[in-house]
Amino acid sequence: MGRKPRVEFKGAIYHVIKRGNNREYIFQGREDKESLLRYIAYAKEDGGFNLMGYVIMDNHYHMIIQTKDKLLNKIMQVVNNRFSKDYNKRHNRSDHVFGGRYKAILVLDDKYLFSLLRYIHHNPVRAKVCKKIDQYKWSSDHYYRKNISGLVSVDKILNMFSDDRIIALEEYVRFMDGDEPIVNKNAYDEYEAVGVIGALEDDGEPVLNLEYEDNTLDRILRRAVPTVEEFERIKAGSRQRSLKEYKVCYVKLAAEQGYTFKEIGANIGVSGEAVNKIIQ
Repeated sequence: MGRKPRVEFKGAIYHVIKRGNNREYIFQGREDKESLLRYIAYAKEDGGFNLMGYVIMDNHYHMIIQTKDKLLNKIMQVVNNRFSKDYNKRHNRSDHVFGGRYKAILVLDDKYLFSLLRYIHHNPVRAKVCKKIDQYKWSSDHYYRKNISGLVSVDKILNMFSDDRIIALEEYVRFMDGDEPIVNKNAYDEYEAVGVIGALEDDGEPVLNLEYEDNTLDRILRRAVPTVEEFERIKAGSRQRSLKEYKVCYVKLAAEQGYTFKEIGANIGVSGEAVNKIIQ
């Protein structure tokens, strides 16, 4: 069976994943990671795309790319081909560096960018390389925390947190440093094993499914908030004042279903005592 063609158009946003051949550890040290970043910078010199996020692990990398004047396949061809040639030359080898086709997941709804970026930045934490994402050097997290423009285009996502950059940076840190890296436990299935994020399948079911069985705590929380954005912020432990009324609504609805304050709090990363304070 032939491979499905990729959906490509100007302005599209993609979650791109590329793995080493046979999942080999191709990024063996600092020089290899710096080389990849150098060729990403080279590929975007003419403004053909925006790099919205990245992480480089030992055997693969992730990027969030928004295309502009160039199609994704042209961008990836420059990055991967130039890196591979440089890599083989430095390591005195001639084998394939990367394995097969790169994975490109189309992001059709901006509201998923929060949790997608958080999923990417949490890769080294999930791999137990470090305990906190700001301890890992080879990701775009420090661009966001320090409000640095250049290789990474931080404005779109930070502006989604708030038009006030100081508030946006505070909310970014709260969201990234929350206990849970995603809104539920099926991280891989929702951010890597799909073809599209934020669209509808032929049967009408969301690719990124945030629906839950009736009367579960996540379902109740989803009913208490107007958008997925507020849902994700509350799940991430945000203390933003604008979320208070939604938390109160959530606690009341959950309590009516017979859940204890301890159970209600555990679902959003706070103690039962904190839930009691919320309701008061």
